[in-house]
Amino acid sequence: MIESESFRPIAPSADYSGRYTDVEFVRATSHAKLYRMRKAGRLFIAKSACGDDARSIELLKREYELTLGLSHPHIIHVYTYETDTPVGAAIIMEYVEGYTLTEYLAEHPDKASRVRIFEQLLAAAEYLHKAGVLHNDLKPDNILITRKNHDVRLIDFGFADDDSHYHERMLGGTQGYASPELAGGKGAIDARSDVYALGRIMQQLFPGRYRYIVRQCIHPDCEHRYANVEQLTRAWKRRRLPLQVMGVLVVLAMICLPTLLYLNERTERIRYTDSISREQQLLDSLYWVVDEEYKANFLLTHDSINFIDPSKVEQPYYEAMLMIANYFYRMEEVKNEVVSSVTDKTMQTQLEGYSNRVYTTYQLRLVEAANQWATTMPFN
Repeated sequence: MIESESFRPIAPSADYSGRYTDVEFVRATSHAKLYRMRKAGRLFIAKSACGDDARSIELLKREYELTLGLSHPHIIHVYTYETDTPVGAAIIMEYVEGYTLTEYLAEHPDKASRVRIFEQLLAAAEYLHKAGVLHNDLKPDNILITRKNHDVRLIDFGFADDDSHYHERMLGGTQGYASPELAGGKGAIDARSDVYALGRIMQQLFPGRYRYIVRQCIHPDCEHRYANVEQLTRAWKRRRLPLQVMGVLVVLAMICLPTLLYLNERTERIRYTDSISREQQLLDSLYWVVDEEYKANFLLTHDSINFIDPSKVEQPYYEAMLMIANYFYRMEEVKNEVVSSVTDKTMQTQLEGYSNRVYTTYQLRLVEAANQWATTMPFN
Protein backbone atom coordinates (compact mmCIF):
# COMPACT_ATOMS: atom_id res chain seq x y z
CA MET A 1 0.00 0.00 0.00
CA ILE A 2 1.44 3.37 -1.03
CA GLU A 3 1.15 6.10 1.63
CA SER A 4 -0.67 9.19 0.47
CA GLU A 5 1.40 12.35 0.07
CA SER A 6 -1.08 14.13 2.35
CA PHE A 7 -0.13 11.97 5.33
CA ARG A 8 3.63 11.85 4.98
CA PRO A 9 5.47 13.36 7.98
CA ILE A 10 6.78 16.90 7.45
CA ALA A 11 9.53 18.77 9.21
CA PRO A 12 8.18 20.88 12.07
CA SER A 13 8.09 24.59 11.19
CA ALA A 14 7.69 25.84 14.75
CA ASP A 15 9.32 25.19 18.11
CA TYR A 16 6.68 23.79 20.48
CA SER A 17 9.03 23.44 23.44
CA GLY A 18 7.51 26.47 25.19
CA ARG A 19 10.59 28.60 24.63
CA TYR A 20 10.73 31.97 22.89
CA THR A 21 12.69 31.97 19.64
CA ASP A 22 13.48 34.30 16.74
CA VAL A 23 14.08 37.24 19.08
CA GLU A 24 14.34 40.53 17.18
CA PHE A 25 14.80 44.05 18.58
CA VAL A 26 12.02 46.42 17.39
CA ARG A 27 12.65 49.78 19.01
CA ALA A 28 13.35 51.58 22.26
CA THR A 29 11.19 54.16 24.02
CA SER A 30 12.14 56.57 26.79
CA HIS A 31 11.48 53.92 29.43
CA ALA A 32 11.42 50.51 27.71
CA LYS A 33 12.71 48.24 24.95
CA LEU A 34 10.46 46.32 22.57
CA TYR A 35 11.27 42.94 21.03
CA ARG A 36 9.42 40.69 18.63
CA MET A 37 9.69 36.98 19.41
CA ARG A 38 7.99 33.72 18.54
CA LYS A 39 6.53 31.00 20.75
CA ALA A 40 4.77 27.87 19.52
CA GLY A 41 4.61 29.37 16.04
CA ARG A 42 2.98 32.60 17.18
CA LEU A 43 4.46 36.10 17.29
CA PHE A 44 4.42 38.23 20.45
CA ILE A 45 5.80 41.58 21.56
CA ALA A 46 7.95 41.58 24.69
CA LYS A 47 8.39 44.87 26.53
CA SER A 48 11.36 44.99 28.89
CA ALA A 49 12.72 47.73 31.14
CA CYS A 50 15.52 49.98 29.91
CA GLY A 51 17.65 49.02 32.90
CA ASP A 52 18.05 46.17 35.37
CA ASP A 53 17.73 48.38 38.45
CA ALA A 54 14.93 47.80 40.94
CA ARG A 55 13.13 51.05 40.03
CA SER A 56 12.93 50.19 36.31
CA ILE A 57 11.62 46.70 37.09
CA GLU A 58 9.00 48.08 39.48
CA LEU A 59 7.75 50.52 36.84
CA LEU A 60 7.48 47.66 34.35
CA LYS A 61 5.43 45.63 36.84
CA ARG A 62 3.28 48.71 37.50
CA GLU A 63 2.47 49.01 33.78
CA TYR A 64 1.58 45.33 33.64
CA GLU A 65 -0.78 45.63 36.63
CA LEU A 66 -2.48 48.67 35.08
CA THR A 67 -3.13 46.98 31.74
CA LEU A 68 -3.76 43.37 32.75
CA GLY A 69 -7.52 43.73 33.25
CA LEU A 70 -8.12 45.78 30.12
CA SER A 71 -10.05 44.11 27.31
CA HIS A 72 -11.09 46.26 24.37
CA PRO A 73 -10.84 45.69 20.59
CA HIS A 74 -8.91 48.95 20.14
CA ILE A 75 -6.43 48.55 23.01
CA ILE A 76 -3.37 46.31 22.78
CA HIS A 77 -3.94 43.06 24.69
CA VAL A 78 -1.55 42.12 27.50
CA TYR A 79 -1.04 38.42 28.27
CA THR A 80 1.55 37.83 31.01
CA TYR A 81 4.50 39.19 32.93
CA GLU A 82 7.46 36.81 32.69
CA THR A 83 10.90 36.97 34.28
CA ASP A 84 12.75 34.33 32.27
CA THR A 85 12.33 35.47 28.65
CA PRO A 86 15.38 35.79 26.39
CA VAL A 87 15.36 39.54 27.13
CA GLY A 88 14.82 39.20 30.88
CA ALA A 89 11.74 40.36 32.77
CA ALA A 90 9.13 41.49 30.22
CA ILE A 91 5.45 42.15 29.57
CA ILE A 92 4.18 39.77 26.88
CA MET A 93 1.64 41.41 24.57
CA GLU A 94 -0.14 40.62 21.33
CA TYR A 95 1.77 41.29 18.16
CA VAL A 96 0.05 43.65 15.73
CA GLU A 97 1.11 43.92 12.12
CA GLY A 98 0.62 47.60 11.44
CA TYR A 99 2.04 51.10 11.50
CA THR A 100 1.71 54.22 13.60
CA LEU A 101 -0.97 56.83 13.02
CA THR A 102 1.77 59.21 11.84
CA GLU A 103 2.81 56.74 9.14
CA TYR A 104 -0.83 56.04 8.26
CA LEU A 105 -1.61 59.76 7.75
CA ALA A 106 1.40 60.05 5.43
CA GLU A 107 -0.57 57.88 2.99
CA HIS A 108 -3.33 60.54 2.88
CA PRO A 109 -6.37 58.41 3.81
CA ASP A 110 -9.80 59.74 2.88
CA LYS A 111 -12.03 61.59 5.32
CA ALA A 112 -14.27 58.60 6.00
CA SER A 113 -11.24 56.56 7.08
CA ARG A 114 -10.05 59.37 9.36
CA VAL A 115 -13.48 59.65 10.97
CA ARG A 116 -13.54 55.90 11.56
CA ILE A 117 -10.06 55.97 13.14
CA PHE A 118 -10.99 58.87 15.43
CA GLU A 119 -14.22 57.24 16.59
CA GLN A 120 -12.34 54.03 17.43
CA LEU A 121 -9.82 56.10 19.40
CA LEU A 122 -12.65 57.84 21.29
CA ALA A 123 -14.16 54.45 22.14
CA ALA A 124 -10.81 53.18 23.46
CA ALA A 125 -10.19 56.31 25.55
CA GLU A 126 -13.73 56.27 26.97
CA TYR A 127 -13.31 52.61 27.93
CA LEU A 128 -10.01 53.41 29.69
CA HIS A 129 -11.50 56.24 31.71
CA LYS A 130 -14.51 54.17 32.75
CA ALA A 131 -12.01 51.55 33.92
CA GLY A 132 -10.32 54.25 36.00
CA VAL A 133 -7.16 54.41 33.87
CA LEU A 134 -5.57 57.56 32.41
CA HIS A 135 -3.21 57.00 29.50
CA ASN A 136 -1.20 60.23 29.99
CA ASP A 137 0.72 59.82 26.71
CA LEU A 138 -1.83 59.82 23.89
CA LYS A 139 -0.08 60.71 20.63
CA PRO A 140 0.04 59.41 17.02
CA ASP A 141 3.11 57.24 17.70
CA ASN A 142 1.20 55.40 20.44
CA ILE A 143 -1.70 54.64 18.11
CA LEU A 144 -1.16 51.63 15.87
CA ILE A 145 -3.24 51.11 12.73
CA THR A 146 -3.52 47.46 11.72
CA ARG A 147 -2.56 46.63 8.14
CA LYS A 148 -5.64 44.43 7.92
CA ASN A 149 -8.89 46.42 8.17
CA HIS A 150 -7.05 49.56 9.38
CA ASP A 151 -8.27 49.32 12.98
CA VAL A 152 -6.89 51.21 15.97
CA ARG A 153 -4.73 49.62 18.68
CA LEU A 154 -3.79 51.95 21.54
CA ILE A 155 -0.35 51.07 22.97
CA ASP A 156 2.33 52.11 25.50
CA PHE A 157 0.92 52.52 29.00
CA GLY A 158 4.28 53.40 30.55
CA PHE A 159 2.93 56.71 31.88
CA ALA A 160 -0.59 55.45 32.61
CA ASP A 161 -2.18 55.98 36.00
CA ASP A 162 -5.10 54.85 38.14
CA ASP A 163 -6.26 55.26 41.72
CA SER A 164 -4.51 52.15 43.03
CA HIS A 165 -1.13 53.34 41.68
CA TYR A 166 -1.56 57.04 42.39
CA HIS A 167 1.27 57.12 44.91
CA GLU A 168 3.64 55.65 42.29
CA ARG A 169 2.52 57.90 39.46
CA MET A 170 4.98 58.86 36.72
CA LEU A 171 4.17 62.16 35.11
CA GLY A 172 5.04 61.81 31.46
CA GLY A 173 3.62 62.83 28.13
CA THR A 174 5.09 64.14 24.91
CA GLN A 175 5.64 67.76 24.01
CA GLY A 176 2.85 69.01 21.79
CA TYR A 177 0.37 66.46 23.15
CA ALA A 178 0.84 66.71 26.93
CA SER A 179 -1.63 69.05 28.62
CA PRO A 180 -0.22 72.16 30.37
CA GLU A 181 -0.88 70.63 33.79
CA LEU A 182 0.80 67.36 32.76
CA ALA A 183 3.79 69.06 31.14
CA GLY A 184 4.21 71.53 33.99
CA GLY A 185 3.58 69.08 36.80
CA LYS A 186 1.09 71.48 38.37
CA GLY A 187 -2.56 70.89 39.10
CA ALA A 188 -4.69 67.76 39.22
CA ILE A 189 -4.21 65.22 36.44
CA ASP A 190 -7.53 63.72 35.37
CA ALA A 191 -9.51 62.77 32.26
CA ARG A 192 -9.24 66.32 30.93
CA SER A 193 -5.53 65.78 30.34
CA ASP A 194 -6.25 62.91 27.92
CA VAL A 195 -9.00 65.08 26.36
CA TYR A 196 -6.32 67.70 25.62
CA ALA A 197 -4.20 65.11 23.79
CA LEU A 198 -7.25 63.92 21.81
CA GLY A 199 -7.78 67.51 20.67
CA ARG A 200 -4.22 67.69 19.41
CA ILE A 201 -4.69 64.41 17.56
CA MET A 202 -7.91 65.81 16.02
CA GLN A 203 -5.88 68.68 14.58
CA GLN A 204 -3.71 66.17 12.72
CA LEU A 205 -6.59 63.99 11.58
CA PHE A 206 -8.79 66.90 10.42
CA PRO A 207 -6.61 69.96 9.67
CA GLY A 208 -8.65 73.16 9.85
CA ARG A 209 -11.92 71.38 10.63
CA TYR A 210 -14.07 70.98 13.74
CA ARG A 211 -12.35 74.01 15.25
CA TYR A 212 -14.98 74.55 17.95
CA ILE A 213 -14.57 71.00 19.28
CA VAL A 214 -10.78 71.25 19.08
CA ARG A 215 -10.79 74.54 21.03
CA GLN A 216 -12.88 72.94 23.77
CA CYS A 217 -10.33 70.11 23.99
CA ILE A 218 -7.08 72.08 24.06
CA HIS A 219 -8.04 75.08 26.18
CA PRO A 220 -5.03 75.91 28.43
CA ASP A 221 -7.33 76.01 31.45
CA CYS A 222 -8.63 72.50 32.11
CA GLU A 223 -11.81 73.96 33.63
CA HIS A 224 -12.87 75.08 30.15
CA ARG A 225 -12.30 71.72 28.47
CA TYR A 226 -14.74 68.86 28.07
CA ALA A 227 -14.91 67.22 31.49
CA ASN A 228 -14.38 63.73 30.07
CA VAL A 229 -14.32 61.72 26.85
CA GLU A 230 -18.07 61.08 27.09
CA GLN A 231 -18.75 64.81 26.71
CA LEU A 232 -16.29 65.00 23.81
CA THR A 233 -18.00 62.03 22.13
CA ARG A 234 -21.43 63.68 22.47
CA ALA A 235 -20.08 66.91 20.94
CA TRP A 236 -18.53 64.88 18.10
CA LYS A 237 -21.84 63.15 17.36
CA ARG A 238 -23.67 66.51 17.33
CA ARG A 239 -21.18 68.15 14.97
CA ARG A 240 -23.58 67.89 11.99
CA LEU A 241 -26.74 69.02 13.80
CA PRO A 242 -26.54 72.70 12.73
CA LEU A 243 -26.15 71.65 9.09
CA GLN A 244 -29.12 69.33 9.35
CA VAL A 245 -31.35 71.98 10.93
CA MET A 246 -30.27 74.60 8.42
CA GLY A 247 -30.97 72.14 5.62
CA VAL A 248 -34.52 71.62 6.89
CA LEU A 249 -35.08 75.38 7.00
CA VAL A 250 -33.80 75.78 3.47
CA VAL A 251 -36.12 73.03 2.26
CA LEU A 252 -39.05 74.68 4.05
CA ALA A 253 -38.16 77.99 2.44
CA MET A 254 -38.11 76.37 -1.00
CA ILE A 255 -41.51 74.80 -0.36
CA CYS A 256 -42.97 78.09 0.86
CA LEU A 257 -41.54 80.17 -2.00
CA PRO A 258 -44.25 79.31 -4.56
CA THR A 259 -46.89 80.13 -1.96
CA LEU A 260 -45.19 83.46 -1.25
CA LEU A 261 -45.11 84.38 -4.94
CA TYR A 262 -48.74 83.41 -5.28
CA LEU A 263 -49.70 85.53 -2.29
CA ASN A 264 -47.64 88.49 -3.52
CA GLU A 265 -49.50 88.41 -6.83
CA ARG A 266 -52.96 88.18 -5.32
CA THR A 267 -52.88 90.03 -2.00
CA GLU A 268 -52.76 93.75 -1.34
CA ARG A 269 -53.55 95.88 1.59
CA ILE A 270 -57.24 96.81 1.47
CA ARG A 271 -57.48 100.37 0.28
CA TYR A 272 -59.25 102.83 2.38
CA THR A 273 -62.52 104.09 0.99
CA ASP A 274 -64.29 107.40 1.61
CA SER A 275 -66.67 105.67 4.00
CA ILE A 276 -64.69 103.34 6.32
CA SER A 277 -66.94 101.16 8.35
CA ARG A 278 -66.28 100.33 11.96
CA GLU A 279 -65.53 96.77 10.93
CA GLN A 280 -62.97 97.99 8.40
CA GLN A 281 -61.27 100.17 10.99
CA LEU A 282 -61.02 97.16 13.30
CA LEU A 283 -59.60 95.04 10.50
CA ASP A 284 -56.95 97.66 9.68
CA SER A 285 -55.94 98.00 13.30
CA LEU A 286 -55.47 94.25 13.52
CA TYR A 287 -53.38 94.34 10.34
CA TRP A 288 -51.18 96.88 12.09
CA VAL A 289 -50.85 94.58 15.12
CA VAL A 290 -49.76 91.73 12.87
CA ASP A 291 -47.20 93.96 11.12
CA GLU A 292 -45.68 95.29 14.34
CA GLU A 293 -45.62 91.96 16.22
CA TYR A 294 -44.01 90.04 13.36
CA LYS A 295 -41.49 92.79 12.68
CA ALA A 296 -40.51 93.26 16.34
CA ASN A 297 -40.02 89.53 16.92
CA PHE A 298 -38.07 89.19 13.67
CA LEU A 299 -35.66 91.98 14.68
CA LEU A 300 -35.25 90.52 18.17
CA THR A 301 -34.46 87.03 16.82
CA HIS A 302 -32.16 88.42 14.11
CA ASP A 303 -30.14 90.48 16.63
CA SER A 304 -30.03 87.64 19.18
CA ILE A 305 -28.47 85.30 16.61
CA ASN A 306 -25.84 87.85 15.62
CA PHE A 307 -24.86 88.37 19.26
CA ILE A 308 -24.18 84.66 19.95
CA ASP A 309 -20.62 84.38 21.29
CA PRO A 310 -19.11 81.01 20.18
CA SER A 311 -16.55 81.23 23.01
CA LYS A 312 -19.31 81.21 25.63
CA VAL A 313 -21.85 78.88 24.04
CA GLU A 314 -21.12 75.19 23.64
CA GLN A 315 -23.06 74.81 20.39
CA PRO A 316 -23.61 78.25 18.72
CA TYR A 317 -25.42 76.84 15.66
CA TYR A 318 -27.73 74.78 17.83
CA GLU A 319 -28.56 77.92 19.88
CA ALA A 320 -29.34 79.83 16.68
CA MET A 321 -31.68 77.12 15.45
CA LEU A 322 -33.52 77.15 18.78
CA MET A 323 -34.02 80.93 18.48
CA ILE A 324 -35.48 80.52 14.99
CA ALA A 325 -37.78 77.72 16.16
CA ASN A 326 -38.99 79.90 19.06
CA TYR A 327 -39.68 82.72 16.59
CA PHE A 328 -41.89 80.47 14.44
CA TYR A 329 -43.74 79.24 17.53
CA ARG A 330 -44.37 82.79 18.80
CA MET A 331 -45.62 84.00 15.41
CA GLU A 332 -48.12 81.15 15.28
CA GLU A 333 -49.38 82.27 18.68
CA VAL A 334 -49.73 85.88 17.46
CA LYS A 335 -51.74 84.78 14.42
CA ASN A 336 -54.08 82.67 16.54
CA GLU A 337 -54.60 85.53 19.02
CA VAL A 338 -55.41 88.03 16.27
CA VAL A 339 -57.75 85.72 14.34
CA SER A 340 -59.62 84.66 17.48
CA SER A 341 -60.13 88.31 18.53
CA VAL A 342 -62.96 88.69 16.00
CA THR A 343 -66.06 86.58 15.56
CA ASP A 344 -66.93 87.44 11.96
CA LYS A 345 -65.92 84.52 9.74
CA THR A 346 -65.11 86.73 6.76
CA MET A 347 -62.79 88.92 8.86
CA GLN A 348 -61.15 85.82 10.34
CA THR A 349 -60.41 84.53 6.84
CA GLN A 350 -58.95 87.90 5.80
CA LEU A 351 -56.81 88.15 8.94
CA GLU A 352 -55.52 84.62 8.56
CA GLY A 353 -54.56 85.17 4.91
CA TYR A 354 -52.81 88.45 5.70
CA SER A 355 -50.97 86.91 8.70
CA ASN A 356 -49.77 84.02 6.55
CA ARG A 357 -48.36 86.41 3.95
CA VAL A 358 -46.47 88.48 6.52
CA TYR A 359 -45.30 85.30 8.30
CA THR A 360 -43.90 83.86 5.06
CA THR A 361 -42.11 87.10 4.22
CA TYR A 362 -40.31 87.27 7.56
CA GLN A 363 -39.64 83.54 7.54
CA LEU A 364 -37.63 83.84 4.32
CA ARG A 365 -35.82 86.93 5.60
CA LEU A 366 -34.86 85.11 8.81
CA VAL A 367 -33.54 82.06 6.94
CA GLU A 368 -31.52 84.35 4.66
CA ALA A 369 -30.12 86.23 7.68
CA ALA A 370 -29.23 82.96 9.42
CA ASN A 371 -27.38 81.73 6.32
CA GLN A 372 -25.39 84.99 6.15
CA TRP A 373 -24.61 84.72 9.90
CA ALA A 374 -23.38 81.15 9.47
CA THR A 375 -20.75 82.26 6.92
CA THR A 376 -19.16 84.55 9.54
CA MET A 377 -18.90 81.87 12.23
CA PRO A 378 -16.14 79.25 12.78
CA PHE A 379 -18.30 76.64 11.05
CA ASN A 380 -17.17 73.01 11.49
